[in-house]
Amino acid sequence: MSIPLDVITEILSLLPVKSLLRFRCVSKQFCASIDSPEFVKLHLSRSKETYSKSSLILEFYSGFFSVNMDSLDIAVQLLDHPLDSYPKKPIKVIGSCNGLLALQRHWRNDVYLLNPSTKKHQLLPNIVFDSESHHNKTVIDQFGFGYDASIDDYKMVRIVMRKKQVFVYSLKTNSWKRVQDFSYHSALTATLRGRGAVVGGALNWVELEWDCHPLLITAFDLKNENFFVVPLPDEMTHEKSSFTYFSNLSVLGGCLSVTCANRRNNTRNNDYYDIWVMKEYGIKESWTKLFSFSPSLEGAYLKTIAYSECGNKVLVRLESPEGYHFSWHDLKEQSSHRFQIHGLPHDLWSENTVCVESLVTPDLGKICQTEERG
Repeated sequence: MSIPLDVITEILSLLPVKSLLRFRCVSKQFCASIDSPEFVKLHLSRSKETYSKSSLILEFYSGFFSVNMDSLDIAVQLLDHPLDSYPKKPIKVIGSCNGLLALQRHWRNDVYLLNPSTKKHQLLPNIVFDSESHHNKTVIDQFGFGYDASIDDYKMVRIVMRKKQVFVYSLKTNSWKRVQDFSYHSALTATLRGRGAVVGGALNWVELEWDCHPLLITAFDLKNENFFVVPLPDEMTHEKSSFTYFSNLSVLGGCLSVTCANRRNNTRNNDYYDIWVMKEYGIKESWTKLFSFSPSLEGAYLKTIAYSECGNKVLVRLESPEGYHFSWHDLKEQSSHRFQIHGLPHDLWSENTVCVESLVTPDLGKICQTEERG
């Protein structure tokens, strides 16, 4: 008795990417089914439901390291990827969405999309700047990468901060276009911080001045391709607030989360942190304080990463002049448990990214063009 195709599809959707890549060789039917856009979306939705299919990717000067979110205390393996050909030329993650990583090679200003599960990658085309907006490569641009569900497309946003010009790349068309300028602040000292947290169909950044005083949370709507301001709770904005700056903007459980530093006196060594989540994106009244945290180390810098699988703990990373470490913060007990991820190098590092297993291809533009010609 043969097994119905829909049952086979459901079983396949629960398998890891590594197994699915092998099963593509079983038959033409299996290959077509696994490569179909419908199955890619189904598998992605299943992967997001399963904690074991998410990995924490850590960026070090010596390369990328990856550890499964189910076993953070187990030694990690160097993330093997096709761009790892220049070990002394670090590659930076500038965005992540649905299993795709956006990467930048600093010394060449190249931008890539990579699926670390399938090892497929694509070099994005260069932006053609006109003579009036000639871009100085020494200027640090701001990037963001996310998914536009309205047209089923992945988009990269690049903000040329010196000129406040904004360009949007479409994976479907494999091309860039210029959109509305970034103009919320005319002062040349304004800049954006972070990679662009993807929530509610928008990329979100903290907007700062060079003296690191916060201004606001700025967002870019991936559908309408324009900027707007995310409302903050009154507790952050009233005159007597002890809130002084944002130390982190992230996504927790699909919600926008911000880590607010509060200063007890005029020295930064006495900062303590409030972690807030916006339970309904764009609704000011939905901001909720999740917990407060007082680092035991002076000058520590706190970043939230993810909820535990059961949702009662938050994974945090603490950086200080003495180094870095990870902790699980128990929301019920309001206590923290410090732990070590074995096998990590001791050289310089920058960011961490939670990446889910997926079959999403980074060369969708080529596929679309082939389908159109066919």
